[in-house]
Amino acid sequence: MENPIEELKKKILENFISTKSNWVEKTYNSQQYQQELKYIKDISVDYIETLRAISFYSTRGGDIYNKFLCIRAIDDLIQSAIAILTLVENGIHNTVKRELRYLIEMITKYVIVDYAKMGESFEIKTEYLRDEIPNSSIDIVNEYSTPFSADTKDQFHSEIKDFFYKACAYVHPSKKQIDEQVRNYERGNTIGFESSKMFNDINKLVFRAYDMILVMVFHSFGYSMSKDLFEQIFNDNPKWKFHKGKYVKEYSKTLFN
Repeated sequence: MENPIEELKKKILENFISTKSNWVEKTYNSQQYQQELKYIKDISVDYIETLRAISFYSTRGGDIYNKFLCIRAIDDLIQSAIAILTLVENGIHNTVKRELRYLIEMITKYVIVDYAKMGESFEIKTEYLRDEIPNSSIDIVNEYSTPFSADTKDQFHSEIKDFFYKACAYVHPSKKQIDEQVRNYERGNTIGFESSKMFNDINKLVFRAYDMILVMVFHSFGYSMSKDLFEQIFNDNPKWKFHKGKYVKEYSKTLFN
């Protein structure tokens, strides 16, 4: 007598093998998919190396390295970037959106504290973060001065809030998240079988977040030391991906104009 569970298992496995074979042939091996795969690797490497450069150079100034929340957060930012790369490569996108939301919130609040309590100890800053910065809101970004002109400052504030609130749909249970999952399932885009367009969309989101995060870390790092890094490293590297970052590009202009 045939075992119905084993029969079902066999059919599911056969269907999976067939689906994977078709996806690899039509999607994974396509030029667009391979370009997206290379792109997420390239922006991740440039982002991580940029953060490392900031961290290394910050050791020249003990107060910056020891007392600035944004600089002390670099290890966490790098860990998240490595995790995000692995998740994106494996077609896991919603978890990435949740992590990016956290990183945007974290660095926004840290840079505000770094400037509000400039010159104070690390302990004073963490107490200020606990006592004065709201836990569950991003509206505090309106208090962030930014290194930009008034128009770009307002645009940056709006984009931080837009990114944060849209990502909330993936942090809390939502109809938007369920509807998206249903549409993807109907198209056959289950975990690990994402389309090239889905890959492109998540890559754009990751780059957008990294661009804003880097600006805030640079701003916390300070004008003089950030300028040194641009002069010695980034300006001489035309392949550095963040030359094309919307806000990193604007920040660079403030250093040299």
